[in-house]
Amino acid sequence: MNFLFFFSVAGISYALAGSQAYAEVFHINSALTVTPFFCWLLNLLAVFGRKLVSPLVSVLTLFKGSLLLVAAIVAFVAGATIHNHITSDFQHIQDTYLMSTVALGGTYIPLPFLFTKLRYLQHEVRYFRLSVTFGLITVYILEILWCWATLDVVPQIDPCSVSLSQTNNGTYCLPPDYTLQSAAENGEISTIPLTKVINSLYPQYSWVATIISLFIMVSITVSYLFNSTILCHTVEGVITSWWKESWNKCDFMEIKCQNVTSSLANIVFLSVIFIVAMFNPKSFVEVVEKLMSFAANFGLGFFMSIIVWKCTSGKYRDLDVPLPLSKVQIHLQYIVIVFFMTASIYDIVVWISESV
Repeated sequence: MNFLFFFSVAGISYALAGSQAYAEVFHINSALTVTPFFCWLLNLLAVFGRKLVSPLVSVLTLFKGSLLLVAAIVAFVAGATIHNHITSDFQHIQDTYLMSTVALGGTYIPLPFLFTKLRYLQHEVRYFRLSVTFGLITVYILEILWCWATLDVVPQIDPCSVSLSQTNNGTYCLPPDYTLQSAAENGEISTIPLTKVINSLYPQYSWVATIISLFIMVSITVSYLFNSTILCHTVEGVITSWWKESWNKCDFMEIKCQNVTSSLANIVFLSVIFIVAMFNPKSFVEVVEKLMSFAANFGLGFFMSIIVWKCTSGKYRDLDVPLPLSKVQIHLQYIVIVFFMTASIYDIVVWISESV
């Protein structure tokens, strides 16, 4: 159930961010106009076009990775010219902490789905673990660079904190909605003020803003499509397990009814995501910081620890595993448990403190 909750919350955040990204690229005033098309085109592909998802996600992931490198490099070049003053306030460290646990902690969610694609051989499992590890390291580095580049260009709070090298007085005031604080208050992704600043200060580099917007659009499309696919895969697994326990039959009509039931259940879950996104268009930051963060942290800190504990218990020690974990790796789970359970408790404390 934790997985279903996480996928649903993640889907809401991707639906909100994706609608904003497409509206920015195609110059549509309201992101709500985009939300039905964005959600249901990808939802139908996730439910009925599952065989197309894997190759499509692979191609788009390579494309968005290339766009990210170009966008980060160009943003750094623009930031070096803009000389935006960056300030740090550790009173707001909880926002960064919770955001980072979402970005890096949710990796475990799609791994069972990806693992089903492997052959049960030692070298394939080893390469799978290495690819996941290096993928996490790459994402960690790229996220730091991207945040740094964004802070170099977009004012955090004060729209008059921009300093241009070509101005005589050394300062330049932007409109008040060109800040990260304004984006957070309006539930916008950070690339919206980023593209506004580039278009305002450097109209000759408007193509750069287009590349950044295109990267976000492709990135969120991939994330939403992959998240919806795994959500459907999980729902089907739950229904299959329940169906076997309840009916214990394997004839053609039962299998057909099971498939129809699974498709209907998938549509119900995806409809909930769509409805929440439509009626809460400015809740992107709240969804990511609170619901999505808690779901990822609690799932990794609590449920995954139970899975590891059960797998390493005496009952399963005689099973043939192609690449078993070492004792050191097994004991490292306790560090993971403490870290993510601390984040879960911190999530609850933040909710309570903001509600009082």
